Amino acid sequence: IYSSSSKAEDLNHNIKILENYLNTIKNMSFIFEQYASNKEKEIGWMQIEKPNKLRIEYQGANDLIIISNAHYLVLYKAKDDIITSLSNDGPWSILTKSNLKFSLDKNHSNADGIINNTKRMQINGITHIFYEILMRNKDKKLLPPLILHTSTKPFKINGWTVFNEDNQGTQIKIVKELAFNESIINENTFKLTEKDRDEGNVWLSPFNKTKIVRMNKYRD
Repeated sequence: IYSSSSKAEDLNHNIKILENYLNTIKNMSFIFEQYASNKEKEIGWMQIEKPNKLRIEYQGANDLIIISNAHYLVLYKAKDDIITSLSNDGPWSILTKSNLKFSLDKNHSNADGIINNTKRMQINGITHIFYEILMRNKDKKLLPPLILHTSTKPFKINGWTVFNEDNQGTQIKIVKELAFNESIINENTFKLTEKDRDEGNVWLSPFNKTKIVRMNKYRD
């Protein structure tokens, strides 16, 4: 959907707007809708605090909790009490990394992301800007495309679509902003203690999910 005919001055202007906005974010919390191929819509909650901290929980039966810090991305299946740790190195860094820098030049290895193009559209009388972005991982490799959807007056993020290596997209649409740049965020939001896991007290989202009842552990 992107045209290579966008003027360089327009691209640079749009990049600077995005950089300035993202670099003013200290923390944010919101409810989102998630759409993926061959899956039903899901409702989720996301809490972000810079640098590198993120927590995601889902409404309903989905028991996945996602937590990130400076080093790891933790995928926690709450009902089975199973933790998978991955490198915290993905396109979500566009929201969690401090002092982001973007470039139009793919050879600019110090840029956090490359802007392939931008597109302005009028939707219900409001100007929207769609950014096609290639974020870099820690090895400076460009990741699959991220399409970031923003609106203006005021400038804000409405959502994004992330593509995997097979060009399959997952769309996130922000439907309710709960907090933006709050001065104090509870650091325990981004932790998962063994005590809370054992007791089933793992939910922090506003979805009022039921405490998990663990089976007693017996030893021979």
